Amino acid sequence: MKTRKDIFLHSMYLIGLRKTIPAGVVNSVQIIENHEPLVDIKQDSRFFFGGKLIDAPKIFLRNNVYKKLLYAIDKLPQNHHFKIYSAFRSVEEQKYLWDREYARNKQENPSMSEDQLIKLTKSFCADPRNGFGGHQTGGAVDISLCDKNGIDYDMGTKYSQKNDYTYTKAKGISPESMKNRKILLNALTSVGLVNYPGEWWHFCYGDKMWAAYKGLAICSYGAINEK
Repeated sequence: MKTRKDIFLHSMYLIGLRKTIPAGVVNSVQIIENHEPLVDIKQDSRFFFGGKLIDAPKIFLRNNVYKKLLYAIDKLPQNHHFKIYSAFRSVEEQKYLWDREYARNKQENPSMSEDQLIKLTKSFCADPRNGFGGHQTGGAVDISLCDKNGIDYDMGTKYSQKNDYTYTKAKGISPESMKNRKILLNALTSVGLVNYPGEWWHFCYGDKMWAAYKGLAICSYGAINEK
């Protein structure tokens, strides 16, 4: 349920005075699960994979998300390819990421209260303690750009790096980095995905975040059991 504060913060986002939609608005989206299956995309040579996914035996996304990524490939300039860093993540993996981010924030900010630490951690990591995020639905993907040899293009920050330049439309990054972000953004949004403005690499379709940024009250992807 949206609180008055959520409604106020959402209005701030709509008029451009806030960078992201508040979590309360995202979580208020109703899920009507369509039971679309997960598909394994690891063997698709049209994608490059980075980070932990390089050695992962299988990588899953919802079937329609996978199809949309294939459509988006045709939107890329020559010698630009998608590199996927994260796709479906189980609740257990998300809990691990939350605990790691919380511990890092606590170490770097020893004077912060518990509420402040949780708020800071939530700004960069979905809180799995009382729910789930987009990656647990199979509808979210962390994705970047690389050349034909798998060498990453300059995106202004590395994937998952957390600083003021993480925001998709951050000021102060190089013209080349902004150009690459626009290429990524345009290709994926043209096929229906939505970018989370707080992370240039995070795109989604069919989950709560996608619906919230589309102005919809209902989504079709809820959390699913681990493959």
